[in-house]
Amino acid sequence: MMRSKLSVIHYQLMTALLWAVVCFVFFQNYYPYHFFYKEQNQLFLWTNEYLCTYFEKPAWLACIVGDFLTQFYYYLYAGSTILTVSLLFLMGILYAAIRQSGLSKGWALGIAVILTTLETICHLRYDFKLGSTYALIGAALLFCCTPKKNFWVVFLAPLTYWMFGYGVWLYLILSAIKNWKWTVPVSIVILVSVFFLNSTYLLSTEKLYTYPGIGKLTTPDWYLEKLFQVDDEYYFGNWNKVVKLVEEEDSPSPEMLFFYNLVKAQQGQLPAVLLHYQPNVLGTFYRIGPDTPILTIKNMNELYYALGDMTFCERAAMMACVFSPDNRNNRMIKRLAECSLIKGDFAATQKYLGILEHTFVWSNWAKQAPTLKVYQQKAACMNQQDTISISDNAHVIMMQLLDSNPRNEVALDYILCSTLLLKDVKSFKRDYDRYCTEHPRIRKLYQEALCIWLAAEQAPQEQWQQYIKDPTVMRRFTQYNQQRGNIQFKDTYWYYYDKGKAPKI
Repeated sequence: MMRSKLSVIHYQLMTALLWAVVCFVFFQNYYPYHFFYKEQNQLFLWTNEYLCTYFEKPAWLACIVGDFLTQFYYYLYAGSTILTVSLLFLMGILYAAIRQSGLSKGWALGIAVILTTLETICHLRYDFKLGSTYALIGAALLFCCTPKKNFWVVFLAPLTYWMFGYGVWLYLILSAIKNWKWTVPVSIVILVSVFFLNSTYLLSTEKLYTYPGIGKLTTPDWYLEKLFQVDDEYYFGNWNKVVKLVEEEDSPSPEMLFFYNLVKAQQGQLPAVLLHYQPNVLGTFYRIGPDTPILTIKNMNELYYALGDMTFCERAAMMACVFSPDNRNNRMIKRLAECSLIKGDFAATQKYLGILEHTFVWSNWAKQAPTLKVYQQKAACMNQQDTISISDNAHVIMMQLLDSNPRNEVALDYILCSTLLLKDVKSFKRDYDRYCTEHPRIRKLYQEALCIWLAAEQAPQEQWQQYIKDPTVMRRFTQYNQQRGNIQFKDTYWYYYDKGKAPKI
């Protein structure tokens, strides 16, 4: 008999252990960047004032625990570990609760594994919160602690909703399994209690009964995981990995090309790779508006930061905060702190750094940030002109930056490459003369574009000699004119000018 009990226990432990290993390996090896996205799109402060904001909605305890743990997703292996342990805890507490409801061990284990697996699938979505899992954990745990007298269920149901939100429905189901006679009165109590509490919460009908969020079954979003990977590797400063990830793709997505070009521009190589991918995406033609995709909104601050315009970088970061869950985004708060540091705005810097000092992950960075030289160096690229603008036209922004600092090579390459993508050789020549006369920017792409302008203007020989410094370019241009559109010249701007498709703006 003892051996039989031990074998059952071993079977249960082995089942749970095997499930946990599979869960951890999958999320760590194949789906880790969703964790970084979730960590960045929240902000958890360890202050009394901030914690009190959780009482403004139901499921306050589940949300506090979930958000507290989510902030540690920043660390390598932490996301997979936290999620696996949380789900394993859910499986164990579900098993105990179902057993207490009167079902056999076999049924209890099977149901617990199935429910936990379904909850795991919900975590494949980028917007599913860990707090939702703890809403179920809390409800099942409270059920296990409910006194044996069945009438206690009526009194504990409102408490369950208050602390664990939609977990109350799991509490109700478990109670119904244990004693179906109490299902109707408990349901009435829950509905009335939730309706009464909503006079304080003021939630929509859907959120009223589903907060903090019932998960949706889905399949792994590999496309989005790849986007998050490129985004985060850029964010972490692993630029060589960004380049490798993009160049390994046959057809990189627009979001991937956006970061690829950012890396190449800051390495001084944007003109060399501009025509490698068509259509290419620089981000300079994007406009933030009501129809702008959410990922574009959250990425725009990176473009402005690389260019050196802190005013528009702040605007983009604030917009990203607005479109984040509960308007909280620690990555954008960090970016706002960086912008304030670069601008020398002491009051704003103290405000944003003060926020981050109350986090567990970013507190050390917040204390060290004012002494980091990288922000002092970045100040040299700032726009020194009037930063009040009625338009987010990137061309105007880059002209202001270059008028302030003509040696800003990132802004220079972006303004020249943007006009070349549009096949606007006339504007390219104007900007080239304006910013490259004193500091020549001799690049193969620019030399090829100048050939088109000189040929169109029927420029004299001395003007060709003034602009075209690479004899190879001159020789190939002569060859191209003899066989225009020949695919062997696909690597040239002339071929793009004749055959390529300019982006719509």
